[in-house]
Amino acid sequence: MENENQDITFYDFLSDEEVTKRFADINFMLMSGKHIDEKYYVAFSLLESKAAHWTQFYKNLYNLNLVADRLDGHRYFYLDFFDTAKGKLADHSRHKELTETQTLIGLMLLDIYYKKYFDEQKIVRWPDLRAIILEGEQQDAYKRILFNEVRASNTYDNKEWGHVIKKFNYTIDLFDKIGWVEKQNPSTGEVPDFEIRPAINRLAKLYEYELQNFEAFVSTLKKEDAL
Repeated sequence: MENENQDITFYDFLSDEEVTKRFADINFMLMSGKHIDEKYYVAFSLLESKAAHWTQFYKNLYNLNLVADRLDGHRYFYLDFFDTAKGKLADHSRHKELTETQTLIGLMLLDIYYKKYFDEQKIVRWPDLRAIILEGEQQDAYKRILFNEVRASNTYDNKEWGHVIKKFNYTIDLFDKIGWVEKQNPSTGEVPDFEIRPAINRLAKLYEYELQNFEAFVSTLKKEDAL
């Protein structure tokens, strides 16, 4: 009886008028893998103000952990599995793993985020990315994965760059959907301008060991012709 009363207390928040109005959207965002920060003001505010209730709701109903994380003073929310459980919705159709190329691009963006740490907005444009690929500290790793070949002369033709641009566009679209970046409008470049969001730090936690051994990690990545 005590547990039943406790559940009723935690689920009472669902009768709140604003929660009722926004619940479907917030639930869809979280269950789709979205990371919700201040950019999604209404959803973020409702999660933050009733965090304990939302946390208990997802734990009881789906055995999922509502994580409230923080980077650079910015808080964000996302759903994750508990360490000892995979959750009731754990199947590959709902939780697609990143490909090697997407992982590499994500780690590149994470590095850019830290280099722009004191910038209010971490805006990235295609010329910036192109310069990093050709001239950055990890240029050999980027070329090896993106072009399947390291050329000191940087003589990659338009067709080769076309494949790389396609990979970046696909990845940025994915990261935009899950809240790691936000595409900027209007954008007329080959790859849209975008802002890197604090939730990109999720990669730092997922690949903590690999980031400490970046060269060794990159050497294990498969060469991909397509995403």
